[in-house]
Amino acid sequence: MNVTFDWNEWFFILSSTVIFCLFLPIRKYFPPVIATMIWVYNIVLVASIDYFLLATPFKLYIFGDNSTYELSGGLFHFFMYPCAALLFLYGYEKWELYGRKTIWYILCWSLFSLFFEWLSVKNNALTYTGWKLVYSIPVYPVAAVVLLLFFRFIKKQYQNLPLQEFVRTDKV
Repeated sequence: MNVTFDWNEWFFILSSTVIFCLFLPIRKYFPPVIATMIWVYNIVLVASIDYFLLATPFKLYIFGDNSTYELSGGLFHFFMYPCAALLFLYGYEKWELYGRKTIWYILCWSLFSLFFEWLSVKNNALTYTGWKLVYSIPVYPVAAVVLLLFFRFIKKQYQNLPLQEFVRTDKV
């Protein structure tokens, strides 16, 4: 692991801290099981896609200063994406953005995601070696739709669980 500490690490730390602080007030909105599943889903999804595109033979972009794994990039993956996903889902549920509203909501988040990706490039937190920002245009809406489908599925499963499975009737 090659470690240098300069502005892009600060960018990772600051942006992760901001999104985590935005997440803190809404963290109890979701049951812990659902929040944990969304958290793990995002880490696995992002890690799979990013490491696939970062690795040989593609090497389409680099997180941080160099092509090796950086701790700041790992922390970014661990906090930024899951917190952003939970904020996205919170807004969707809280403001009941269903039907056509969902399309506009996804479009707005996709535009914000493109802006943030551009900002990441400008701050040398992300370096394109074959990728272009335009390639991300279809990625963010698809990711949002898949996240919503996953959320609806786990929410339905969670609501269908019999409560007695979680209540202990015997005293220990």
